[in-house]
Amino acid sequence: MELKQILEILWRRKWIIFNTLFAIFFTITIVSLLIIPWYDSTTKILLRKSSASSSALASIGLSSGVSANTTVSDTDRADYLALSVVRPVAEKVISELNVKRERTRARVMRAVPGLKPILKFLGIDINATEEIMTSEDLLDASILSYIFPKPYVSVDQYEETDIIEITATSPVPEQAMQIANAMASIFITEELKRVKEDYSGAREFIDKNIAKAKVEYLEALNAVKEFKEKETVVNLDTEITNDLQLILSFETLLRDLYVSLEETRTKYNKDHPAVIDIENKIAKARELLQKENEVEMMKLPKKVYVYSYLNLAVTVTQDIYNSLLKYQYQLGMAESMALSNIYIVEPAIAPKTDDSKHRSPAIILNMIIAILLGSAFGIGAALLVEYLDDTIKNPEDIKAFKGTTFLGNIFNLKKKDPRLISKADPRFPLREFIRTIRNSIKYTVLDKTLKSIVITSSVEQEGKSFFTANLAVSVANEGKKVIIIDGDMRRPGISNYFNLPKGLGLTNYMVGDTELKDIQLKTDVEGLSIIPTGPIPTDPGKLIESNKMHNLIKDMVTIYDLVIIDTPPVLVASDAIIFGGWTDGSIMIIQSGKASRRHFSDILELIKKANINLIGVVLNKVVSRKISYYYYTYYK
Repeated sequence: MELKQILEILWRRKWIIFNTLFAIFFTITIVSLLIIPWYDSTTKILLRKSSASSSALASIGLSSGVSANTTVSDTDRADYLALSVVRPVAEKVISELNVKRERTRARVMRAVPGLKPILKFLGIDINATEEIMTSEDLLDASILSYIFPKPYVSVDQYEETDIIEITATSPVPEQAMQIANAMASIFITEELKRVKEDYSGAREFIDKNIAKAKVEYLEALNAVKEFKEKETVVNLDTEITNDLQLILSFETLLRDLYVSLEETRTKYNKDHPAVIDIENKIAKARELLQKENEVEMMKLPKKVYVYSYLNLAVTVTQDIYNSLLKYQYQLGMAESMALSNIYIVEPAIAPKTDDSKHRSPAIILNMIIAILLGSAFGIGAALLVEYLDDTIKNPEDIKAFKGTTFLGNIFNLKKKDPRLISKADPRFPLREFIRTIRNSIKYTVLDKTLKSIVITSSVEQEGKSFFTANLAVSVANEGKKVIIIDGDMRRPGISNYFNLPKGLGLTNYMVGDTELKDIQLKTDVEGLSIIPTGPIPTDPGKLIESNKMHNLIKDMVTIYDLVIIDTPPVLVASDAIIFGGWTDGSIMIIQSGKASRRHFSDILELIKKANINLIGVVLNKVVSRKISYYYYTYYK
């Protein structure tokens, strides 16, 4: 479809476009004005691992495993986005700010005056206009939130950065600001609490085991003391010393594994694979130590063995106890120095009530959107109606029927326009359109003289009588004698165009009540006469099919240069077919957008079977940009 055709369609369907545009624009604008406005306020928080925290931990000996990288991974960022709007955070915000929302009943009562007494009669508490929100309400923005605004919170990543935007919305600007800031503050507090819990879990484990290690160390010292009091001091030779050093190495390995276990537990929980791996190594080291003790100590004298073993126990338990004391101190310091990975970089502020950027609905923006949507839907509706419309609307639709001649267009007149060219201004565009059609008729029948024609249409109210009257005036203006026979004995209309008095007519002559000369009435147009219908007969078809009617046409052809017969529509009665067989040809009047292609195809088939000469088709009441231009030029 060419652009020109699309523009013609849109011009023809302009009222559909306008009505759709107006309906959408009016609806959106009214709804925007009636809806309670709501405002949004945003707090921006930065996700960044603290370099100060890493340095502080390194200074107390906990630098192992702590990365100096301050960036946040995609997984951590996704976790923070989810954690910022979890239920515990929302519940604390609601509790801290006492966040409430207006009940639906209050909104309905405000919108419908006089509803309060009815609700009160039904036992509904009309004074309970507000209710405390739930976390689900605060974190959910349903479609009803746009109609009945309530506070709610949303989070999003700011572009491609490590900044999270916490946006709160509320019908009250100050409340939106308070909710956004409270969400950010409580989220940071909860995050810091979670970080400290990681340290406190490890510290609780050490606190639990340090008392046990102290008891074991003191018991080992007492055992050595008691042994010395009971036995003499034993000097160990070199071989015994080497054997004991081997056992001591196992004890040292076991101690290091215990230290590594405590360090690992500061970073992971007890079910982590790293923790389980170290525990398995400790169990294996214990097993090896026990076997080595059994093998090596059997070589030593009993007294030497006991003394050496007691001294070794003192060394091992002392090292374990000292290590636990060290980590107890380090974890306590780390817990007290714990810093959050979240920082507020831009707190929320209360938006102004006239700030269209943070106020919804934005009236101007909605009006622009309404115009765009209305135009789009209007054009779409126009094209859809055009696609579904099977009626004949333009010359191309007529020319599409093989063997059909298109004679010309007649534009759609306004109510104030004259209906007869004899009463119109010489510059009136209708004159030129009728003249063009008149000449087209001449060119169509160049090979013979046209003395009589039938004017008909497909259905009623398509303008056949209007065209008949104007064609007759146009031909008479050429200096020819023309007569119009109003052969529509069902709904005659020719007399209305010439203001002829009601009286005798065609039916009177057909029944023998008057002479033919008495019904030939002259008009104020020189050379133009009319035979009106007269009284409407009870059986028009019988009169039309009579030989007297046929002979009347023959007599008129000998008297006048052109005889024009106005007949009923083809699909209403067969009169046009009968008259068409007695004349030189027929002209079909089609109103643009009224007759369907299927009906027109049936009419052409009927005319073809009746062997009637169809001179051509005139398209009436055409809406076209080109025709409108001529029309505008005339009135300018």
